[in-house]
Amino acid sequence: QTRMSDPTPTAMKETLPGPKVPPPSKPKPPPSNDPSKESSSPPKKPGPQPSKSFFRSLQLVSRRLECMLQISSRCSHALQRIYIQERQYCMKMLQSLVKDREEVKGFFARGAEFANAEPVSSAWKTTDQFLEIQLKDRMKFAGDVIQKVVQPLQKWIVEANKKHRSLNFQQKAWKRELHQNEDDIIAQREACRDLLESCHRAQIDEKKKKDEDTEQGGISFFSKLSMGVAELYRGSLPELHRKVQICIHQYISKVGSSNKRIEKYLKLDLIRVCHEYRNLAVTTAANLKTFLGSYHQLHAESKNKSLHAEKYGKFLESMQASGGLVAAIKKAEEEHKKTLVKVLKEERYIYELPVTFEEVKRSIYSKKGPKPVGVPRTPSLFSSTLDQIIKVQRENKALPAVQRKMRIPTPMDALIILIKKLNGLKTEGIFRVSAGERDLDAMKHTLDRGFITGKYKFFTNSPHVPAVMLKRWLRSLKVTLIPAGMYREAMSLMDGDTSKPSAEKIDEVGKFVAKLPQTHRDVLKTLVAFAHEIDFHSAENRMNLSNLAVVLGPCVIQNPNPNVQQLVNDARASGSFTLLLLHSLKPPAPSAPPPLPSGSPVTEKKEGVTETKGNVQPTPEASKEQGGENAAE
Repeated sequence: QTRMSDPTPTAMKETLPGPKVPPPSKPKPPPSNDPSKESSSPPKKPGPQPSKSFFRSLQLVSRRLECMLQISSRCSHALQRIYIQERQYCMKMLQSLVKDREEVKGFFARGAEFANAEPVSSAWKTTDQFLEIQLKDRMKFAGDVIQKVVQPLQKWIVEANKKHRSLNFQQKAWKRELHQNEDDIIAQREACRDLLESCHRAQIDEKKKKDEDTEQGGISFFSKLSMGVAELYRGSLPELHRKVQICIHQYISKVGSSNKRIEKYLKLDLIRVCHEYRNLAVTTAANLKTFLGSYHQLHAESKNKSLHAEKYGKFLESMQASGGLVAAIKKAEEEHKKTLVKVLKEERYIYELPVTFEEVKRSIYSKKGPKPVGVPRTPSLFSSTLDQIIKVQRENKALPAVQRKMRIPTPMDALIILIKKLNGLKTEGIFRVSAGERDLDAMKHTLDRGFITGKYKFFTNSPHVPAVMLKRWLRSLKVTLIPAGMYREAMSLMDGDTSKPSAEKIDEVGKFVAKLPQTHRDVLKTLVAFAHEIDFHSAENRMNLSNLAVVLGPCVIQNPNPNVQQLVNDARASGSFTLLLLHSLKPPAPSAPPPLPSGSPVTEKKEGVTETKGNVQPTPEASKEQGGENAAE
């Protein structure tokens, strides 16, 4: 009874009808005599609220409906418990009356010699009949309440909860679809840009080939070889021209279909959800009024007046707050319709390629001039310098403070953590086995997006994918970890056995590393420390420092003046120098595998995002089909 005295939850009391108590007014500051301060304060702009308020209103409506249904369920369960116990009590009392009758019959049979036994017997029978009638009436009333109120109410609550859950699930499905469309547009746009860049380079090579053929009377052997290798790697110009047209056409179609889906979501889907919520709120209040009204009627018709009808009557009155909920839904819907045009303009996707489809048809793949209409493109994580990446990272206010203060790029930290989460430290051939191109392309787009948002959602369960991506990112930097100006000085350090450097050689390497820029030094030390963690498990992963130096060499240092005839020697030199760095910058050996760092930017989700379900090793046939990475290294 104490709980039922005020059954309205806190979340619904604000919508109850009645006099509203105004909030305490804040003391107003004294008027200022300085006219400059008055003019400096910006005037308030009247107009519709931003679109986010509508989604917050929908969330609040959903929570209030859920609260109403939970309270209704509690009400039905309370009634059920009360009247089941009432019926059981009455049945026990009737059974005890039957036993008492047998005992009383024996008592009066033995007391027949008393002259006054007949008045006592008649008084007992009258009392017994009165108790039996009262108990049967209470049992009948309890059975009617359970049959006519509790069971129909519980059946309806189950259906209402199913409908409410289906509405919430439908909204989540729409949001997932919109997010997937956005990811597809970003992936298609980046693919178009890569193809446009390849076409532009192929066009430059064709022009260079024609110029050399006309000026020198022929093309040199090395030019033919380099152009042939480049064409073999990226494809011929006619083939690229056909691919880029198909890709741009798909990109335009995807932008158009996504815009139509957003328009349908904002104009139809959300309005339909509002109607469904409103109908559910009205139906909830109407059914509660019907069922609890039936209970009140049964109570009025019964002879027993000592139950909780008054308490449930107060509960019924409090549930009329659904009228305020319906008004809130209607108000949110009207505000949404006012801001719909503005929201559609803000949420629409636009064409963000440097050239149009008609220009690509005319073999124009790049042009200098005004930037394309739309949001200016953030510098890509790939094909940039480490200083540019760190600058963008520190100036990006969307990132948490922990990530902005990191001394290495957050994508590198995210890849290392992902390799550890996927048991990459104990995976055989880590950094040596290649990965599928689709997985690598998807991870590249994830890194580009996560570098701006600070949230990395990886869809892979193989540690080879982040390992190969880490190597590709390091090789794509405009300035390698060892800059081109320090290449000769680095090569001069390789006299003697690089696998067992002396103390003097370690000091020379330390002085050399100290000359590097701060960002290059931090990234290099992080890479070396991670290599030693892999070497700690070399008995399981078969990757010791010598093997790691071979695969990581091109990521650390490259010859600024490459020569086709010296490619093998350059690869050996980069591997030997990397091995010297790994031995010279050796951190203290850990006694146990180091734990994963806390506060990392890698996020985990239940829907297959960054799943760590175990190590997935590719078969030898799959590794051969995905090959090409080792040969290039």
